[in-house]
Amino acid sequence: FDNRFQRRSSIFRQLQDLLDDDKQELDVTNRNNQYEYDEKSDEIDSNRRIFDDEEQYMELRATIKSNETNSGFEITLQNRAAMNTRLRVLYTDANGIPGLAETGRLWGGQTKSVILPDDAKNINIIIEKDIFFENWRVAYKGTLTNGNQCIRIVGVTLFSKIRSCK
Repeated sequence: FDNRFQRRSSIFRQLQDLLDDDKQELDVTNRNNQYEYDEKSDEIDSNRRIFDDEEQYMELRATIKSNETNSGFEITLQNRAAMNTRLRVLYTDANGIPGLAETGRLWGGQTKSVILPDDAKNINIIIEKDIFFENWRVAYKGTLTNGNQCIRIVGVTLFSKIRSCK
């Protein structure tokens, strides 16, 4: 009995070692693939400009770092939906130069804000939802009605609703 047990246990140990080696190799491969995917995703995000006919001029707008030096209006998006969303705010400054402030991708449960310059006017708010693998669709389009604004999106990809934050 002892000889059989030792033989089987050594076979099990060898199998376990093989599985561990395969798992380590798989982890390294996955990490490399994830790094390549992240690089491609960042590249796609920075180059992507998908807009409907009314928003073609958005390509000409300058993207600002919204939280660096601005002290004007603050617009906040709370993502309480089961999908990825993003907030984009179009505005013009005192000189009439168009600007774009955006949050980037918000995952479910995240909250992000953009702060606009003091002299921002003609402020348009666009909330987009990720339908499927970076295919963004407009979930809400509106204008800034008063000072700071907080918007909450709830629901799922196909049935989302916009509410004010409470």
